[in-house]
Formats: sequence, C-alpha cells, structure tokens
Amino acid sequence: MITNVDDHRSFTRMDVDCGLRFKMDGSNDLMVGTVHNLSAQGVSFVTDEPLPQDAELFIEVNSGGGSVPPLMAKAQVLRCHEANNGEYEVACSMQISA
Repeated sequence: MITNVDDHRSFTRMDVDCGLRFKMDGSNDLMVGTVHNLSAQGVSFVTDEPLPQDAELFIEVNSGGGSVPPLMAKAQVLRCHEANNGEYEVACSMQISA
C-alpha cells in the first residue's frame, strides 16, 4: 500500500488524461468522459451530463496505447458538480473487475 503523507487516502492518485466510457446501472446508454486522476479505489473524471450522487456506474478506462487492456470497474458516484466550462466533475469510488 502506498500512502501520501499529505493526504489521508490509502492509495496514491495518478494524474492521467484518457478516455472513459460508462453506463449507469440499469441503462444501455453509453456515455463518455475524460479521466483526470485515478487510484486503486477511485476515479475522477469530467463528462457533459450531471450524475446523481450514489449512482452505480460500470466504467471502462482505455490506456490509449492498446498494449494494456482497459480497466473495467463498478463505480459509485460520491459527488458531482458543474465546472466553470459547463462540464461536470465527477468523483467515484470503484471496485476493479478481475
């Protein structure tokens, strides 16, 4: 386990800039976003639509290179707020699929 002394999180966040596809639980509508940071237990991304707190998502994060398989996870929205540019910043906890 890696811990940052300036942060109370259990895992270090990595700043990334990559595509994200996701569906809300119970929906077949595929939505897209851009990941800003990622850790072993959470993800932060921006998207065009607001997402309700506690919504369950199924997410897929692509590495962009093709040599690394996509990260597939179940996520739960912790918070969502509108950014200055009209997009929505979303923070989720997640459980990575095996």
